[in-house]
Amino acid sequence: MKLSEEEAELFYKLNWSLLYYTNQKYPIIAGLASPNFEEQDPEKISALHEKFYSHPEIIDLFINENPFDFNEEEIGIIKSWKNRLAGNFFIMSHSKNHSIFLNSDEEQKAFGVVGLYDEIEDIIGSYVPVSVTTILLPFKGRIIYCGILRSSNIFFGAGIKQALNREYQKAKSMFGIITSLETPITKMEESDENLMKFYVKSEGNRGEYSDEIDQLLKKKPSLWNVYYQEIGRSNARKASKRFCEIGIRTGWYAIFEDVIIASGQSEKETRAQMDSILPPEKRDYAHVFKYVNKKK
Repeated sequence: MKLSEEEAELFYKLNWSLLYYTNQKYPIIAGLASPNFEEQDPEKISALHEKFYSHPEIIDLFINENPFDFNEEEIGIIKSWKNRLAGNFFIMSHSKNHSIFLNSDEEQKAFGVVGLYDEIEDIIGSYVPVSVTTILLPFKGRIIYCGILRSSNIFFGAGIKQALNREYQKAKSMFGIITSLETPITKMEESDENLMKFYVKSEGNRGEYSDEIDQLLKKKPSLWNVYYQEIGRSNARKASKRFCEIGIRTGWYAIFEDVIIASGQSEKETRAQMDSILPPEKRDYAHVFKYVNKKK
């Protein structure tokens, strides 16, 4: 997704005016006579962005002086840029709504970012993940970037891709996809449950996040139910593949961790069989699923 042409023009009008003002306070581009950067060196424009980012008082000074006589809406947009976010990001994917930027902070978050005049994918290409340096800005309830994406030529191998994808899924489990910088970023109410589901969804994840799993279970023992259910769900997928290979008919099954403990022609029958053999305190830990033989 990208801004409309009218919105993109408004962004550049405001952004260039602020950069021009920044250049007056901290000269980087000599002889800049107007807020027009079309013919300027991108490296110097980046330096101005960095100067603007490192001196947050510039926004207040600009608003107080209002040298270009901007209206209330325009000043409001510039004021919102106090919530800008600069740094290194990994672009993880592209969709019709936004491109996903994963920050590189210790507690990673995933941001849904829209393009300006062009789709972000059209600028950097469809290969993901890719590492970029930029500044994210709020703009009319969405997140955009400052106009410059400085990408690296680093090629990520399979191992790094898998690790980044795990961190992306973890960030999404904790915070969702963040699409606004104008409100405080907080963990989702169900983030602990979502995290547990993510940590145990595969055997690889369970090994990678074993310490985190232990910490979550100590913090919130009620998550044991989620823990066993998700392990059962993961192993049910494996069992279903094997059922298909064997040619087993459609039916209902109950699995505890990696052991099939009951089966039947209906969910009710399967649960009744499971309840007759499983201790009451462990019944909620079993995962009941329907296997459908799609081969006729």
